[in-house]
Amino acid sequence: MRKRSGRPPRFAQVPNETVDDSTNLDLTALGLLTAFLRHKDGWDITLAKVGEKYGHGEDAMANAMGALQIARYVVKVRAMGAGNQWRTEVAVYAPPATDAEVEQLLADIRAEDPDVRRVEVIEPTATAIERAQKRRTKLVKKAAARAAKRAKAAVSQGSPGPGIPGVGEDGFPDSGVSRLPENPRVSKETVVTQEDENDPAVADAVGKSAGGFASAGASDGAAGESGEAEGGSAASGTALPAQRKTSPRPATTKTRPRKESPGFEMVRAAIPPAVAAPGTRLYPGLHRAINDLLDGAPGIPRRTPEQVIARINRRWYGEHAEARAAVDYRGCDRCTASSCTAPRKGPENPEGCDRIRNRNAWLAAAVIAQDCPNPACEDGQIIGGGDCRACQERAVERREIARVAAETTARWEAESEARKAAQGAVDAWTQQEAAEEARYRQVLGEAGVWGVRLDHQVGQHMAGWRERNPRPACARRAVGA
Repeated sequence: MRKRSGRPPRFAQVPNETVDDSTNLDLTALGLLTAFLRHKDGWDITLAKVGEKYGHGEDAMANAMGALQIARYVVKVRAMGAGNQWRTEVAVYAPPATDAEVEQLLADIRAEDPDVRRVEVIEPTATAIERAQKRRTKLVKKAAARAAKRAKAAVSQGSPGPGIPGVGEDGFPDSGVSRLPENPRVSKETVVTQEDENDPAVADAVGKSAGGFASAGASDGAAGESGEAEGGSAASGTALPAQRKTSPRPATTKTRPRKESPGFEMVRAAIPPAVAAPGTRLYPGLHRAINDLLDGAPGIPRRTPEQVIARINRRWYGEHAEARAAVDYRGCDRCTASSCTAPRKGPENPEGCDRIRNRNAWLAAAVIAQDCPNPACEDGQIIGGGDCRACQERAVERREIARVAAETTARWEAESEARKAAQGAVDAWTQQEAAEEARYRQVLGEAGVWGVRLDHQVGQHMAGWRERNPRPACARRAVGA
């Protein structure tokens, strides 16, 4: 391929609007465009050599070239000259080329070389177009997620005070559980055992204190849906045997069973049977989550048993958890009857699988999740009465983000359909041109015309045919280019 400038050079630097065009160019495509702009006309372009020089493979260079073609920073043209030999030229533009400039480029090539019989634009491949569309959709979704995250962080309703039920004078809930003064998160019933008296104790895999409460988006041992077997908490009050002075194993932290919070049995009776059958012991993580809601925790007001039951019902039934946990539910194409290996659906991964793999772990994480930054908010309602202003503002923000994302996606899809239609017209015209040239060559060949005379007469005939059948306009660039 031989490089030519799409327009006379005005400066050596890359224009600012091109550098800022992150919608159409990633860093690899921008770097490749910079390398093109750096060289003079007539430079022989070999993507493999460019990639080798800058440490990129052939696939990366091909992807970057496709992005430049789609955004019209690069226009690839092939021309048929004497002897029916094809050559390829690459015109480089920054900012991107317009339709008029592309048509002028084709006219210039015909004018510069009288032997040129055919000139046509090499359109981006279907793979490049599909890759660009996927990248645009991904950017729109990520931008929407970032905007939602910023809006959530910006909303601040202040800290709860003594006026909120269940909150003490220091701004923290009055949980009713005796705790260590040096660490309010640890119950006094926690027993620490060390196998080496010179080493500090290390928490075991389950070893959160009974008072642990996960904040918005956080998780405890249950949140990962790891499928621990159901059972009680760790060690009982039985005296432990004497330990050795030294041990290669790490020290452990064990806890006695925590006392049930007031109202626990009422909440336990309301647990959906699909999660835990009546009379059975709860999954430890779910057990802790219910107690945390009933007792309160730093930053979270204490909930009444009725409020906890209402929250469980909203989470379980409102999010169709029972159907999503069924064996025959398929949340993505990687789901099977036994499991699913796809990433989980979430704010940072809206395209993930929403199948519930472990009912107990999912409900434990769901009931303690606090989406609103106002700790007194209970799914849009402030404890004690009134709508949550922060939730209302965030709902308006989410609707606006969704509207903008939908409009952008619709414009992109419409532009893609228009491009496909225009490309179809160009392809049909190219096929007609080739068929007409082949037909006329056959007619002249049967009449005994051959060699230079044959090429000359074919060229004259096709020039007249193109005047009667002009080439369709090139497809326009994508929206936002």
